[in-house]
Amino acid sequence: MRLLRLLCLAVLATSSFSREQEGEATPEVSIAYEVLEVFPKGRHVLITCSSPWATPPITYSLWGSQDVEVARKVVSTHSPASFSINITLKSRPDLLTYSCQAASTLGAPVASARLQMYWELWAKPVSQLQADFTLRDRGSGPRAEMSCQASSGSPPITYSLVGKDGHILMQQRSPHGQPANFSFPLTQTSGWFQCQAENNVNVQLSAPMLVPPGELPQEPIFMLAGSIASIAAIASGILGGAVQTRL
Repeated sequence: MRLLRLLCLAVLATSSFSREQEGEATPEVSIAYEVLEVFPKGRHVLITCSSPWATPPITYSLWGSQDVEVARKVVSTHSPASFSINITLKSRPDLLTYSCQAASTLGAPVASARLQMYWELWAKPVSQLQADFTLRDRGSGPRAEMSCQASSGSPPITYSLVGKDGHILMQQRSPHGQPANFSFPLTQTSGWFQCQAENNVNVQLSAPMLVPPGELPQEPIFMLAGSIASIAAIASGILGGAVQTRL
């Protein structure tokens, strides 16, 4: 009898430990999509939500941008839920995000990662790249600062500071709609620099800019990319006291 009692206690302890382990496991919700039909400014897509660890029946909800519920479906098995929707081109990429939420009677609702749909609709090349150079002296020595931004293009856009012979000196991926900013010290010799913007569609370079050597004036000098007059003025020394060229 004592042995049987010990066996029952062991079985109960094992069962309790298993339930604790199951309780600690966090259900996962996956989200995926498939393009069914392509339109000039839209797509007909099938979004699939799945939570194999949830206990049926499972209520799947498809959420769009700004926490708007798009559709809901109840599944009585472990099969995934599919939602057929039409998406159209929006003014901003963040307006084309979707997520799934799975809820069962035995646990709290669990959400999936966000699905970014702008890759399908925002396939735009980088264009109208603008680079602005500013020469400053903030107390630690003269420096050149460059602000670089493309007016349009599919995110994400990677900006690069390109030196002589196309050598990439710095890289930065800024938030959509924000410029990339680079800062570097002036050297004893002048140099040509460019800004490069690249996304999954194309690569674009700004007009080359000649960054002069030497000491800086008291006030910053602003040079706009593509300004041939400024480049020629710096190269020929017309700026005079504004930039002292060291030979």
